[in-house]
Amino acid sequence: MKKILISLLALLFSAGLFADAVLIDGLYYNLGNTTAQVAPDPTSGKSVYSAYITVTIPASVYYNNYTYPVTSIGTSAFEACSNLQAVTLPNSITTIYTDAFYGCTKLGSVNLPEGLTTINQRAFYNCNLSSITIPSTVNSMGKNVFSGNPLKTIIWNAVRCEFSSSDYAPFNNATSQVTSFTFGNQVQLVPQYVCYGMNLLDTIVLPTSVSSLGTYAFASCTSLKSINLPITQKTLPISIFEGCTALESIELPATLTTISTDAFYGCSSLKNINLHEGITTINQRAFVNCKLDTIIIPSTVTSIGSSAFKGNPTKSVTWLPANCSVGTGENAPFYSTSSKITSFVFGDSVKTIPGYLCYQMNKLDSVALPEKLTTIGQYAFDGCSLFKNITIPASVTSIGTYGFAFCTALKNFEFPKGIKTVATSVLEGCTALEDVIIPASVTTIGQDAFYNCSKLMSIHNYAITPQSLQSRAVYNVNKQTCILYVPIDYINLYRAADVWKDFANIIGVATDLQFEDQIVNVTYLKQDSTLHYMESQTWAVPHEPYIEGFTFVGWRVEQGMLEDGIVLRAVYESNTPTDAPAVYTNPANKTQKLIREGNVYILRDDKIYTIQGQTVK
Repeated sequence: MKKILISLLALLFSAGLFADAVLIDGLYYNLGNTTAQVAPDPTSGKSVYSAYITVTIPASVYYNNYTYPVTSIGTSAFEACSNLQAVTLPNSITTIYTDAFYGCTKLGSVNLPEGLTTINQRAFYNCNLSSITIPSTVNSMGKNVFSGNPLKTIIWNAVRCEFSSSDYAPFNNATSQVTSFTFGNQVQLVPQYVCYGMNLLDTIVLPTSVSSLGTYAFASCTSLKSINLPITQKTLPISIFEGCTALESIELPATLTTISTDAFYGCSSLKNINLHEGITTINQRAFVNCKLDTIIIPSTVTSIGSSAFKGNPTKSVTWLPANCSVGTGENAPFYSTSSKITSFVFGDSVKTIPGYLCYQMNKLDSVALPEKLTTIGQYAFDGCSLFKNITIPASVTSIGTYGFAFCTALKNFEFPKGIKTVATSVLEGCTALEDVIIPASVTTIGQDAFYNCSKLMSIHNYAITPQSLQSRAVYNVNKQTCILYVPIDYINLYRAADVWKDFANIIGVATDLQFEDQIVNVTYLKQDSTLHYMESQTWAVPHEPYIEGFTFVGWRVEQGMLEDGIVLRAVYESNTPTDAPAVYTNPANKTQKLIREGNVYILRDDKIYTIQGQTVK
């Protein structure tokens, strides 16, 4: 064996180069204490093997009566060897250093042996490899290791391999040609960026051994239609399927609890996704610009990040979480400037509707709120411009600012009896609103609460003490035509209170009136110098008056004190969608006047029913 001694030092350099270099059978080697590394020309630091067509690296070299196992290919050892076509590596190789085969533009065959652990950056950059098998022992790869190769087939057996850089995948290629990527049945970790940008890859099969997925692992695989996920996966990493524009559906494992940021961002063909019970977190932009028509949020979800479902053509949403935080404003999970949502169903266990949840859903015409609901967040239904009616459950104690603002078709609104504050701008811009009922529990009415409710015909305010009111709260409410109904015993307080006193028509009514089985229960309040207290008495009510074309819904207390007689008016709903005539002739040929008030009609005729003492007249 021809040997040429270049130098004799035992020191190893940090870059993996050795100080001793000898030429043995046409290859330079850096010799360490016990191992050898294939090296470039030690004088120039450049490869001197440009004429070689094939190279077989021996498992060991013999020098000076000592056998050195060959364990690595040094930095730039074969760089720019433009004639090199095939390389055979021994099982002794553990490391291939930076730029080892960089620019070997004809290199079409190389075996990576079991035992190899590290492949440094650009090791095979701009070679001619059409297929490669990564051995199970590899645990570290640098950036752009195989970039610039016409790779079509990759077999990945690395059990747990990490990439040294998240910036560039080892197979990063502007025009990827990979059509087959196979994971070995011992793979545990699918590393970040491993298949990034493989836009011809349409199917991926993950073995049951996989327990962890890396970020961006399959991002921008624009032809990917099918992939199975590990059954033990708890988290879908950031951007794992971002830009997979051909992916139409995917089955999420039952163990999954978290869908990370941008996980399915831009999956523009994704039509179906089953978000199962057990998922707790859907992070920001997780499903932006997908194609989801129907979305069901399971009861276990506690957090949905900003713009999670933005840009979907969603028409139907079912919302089951009892309490869940979401993004706000234009970052609301379902926000769209051209919302298509026409159905939004709340589950029976929902306790809180988070702020902005139905923000600007201008195709949604109604919702049914669950009986256990306690809180409606700020802007929750802001801009739901097709709402005509909404029933707030008695369990609700809080409605946030702008909760129902700009619901421009809304006609009636009754605050529940447990609410204490009418929030700022809660009904601002509800330009079709005709009737509002404020319970006695309300002590505060916020700024702009009824701002620009220009068609308001009546406000029923049952608070004993008039709330302090800013003029903007009823800005553009016509105080000459809008009737203010207040507790009869406290009418003078309203007539003296700022802003309230500006209403031209303030009518006193009994505090409460309930009807059960033709018995009326009148609850009223008396006042002395120190105490407010309630008393109740019951009387029989008149027989229900009949008018053809209308349904009798109950009696309304019109005015009066208990001692003087309480006036009752019959209240009807029309049986047809058209407005009722102002004058109606009943079958008995008696003319009766029906006055439209909101969605109901009030009977006005010569006969006035009154409660006096223990009788009804």
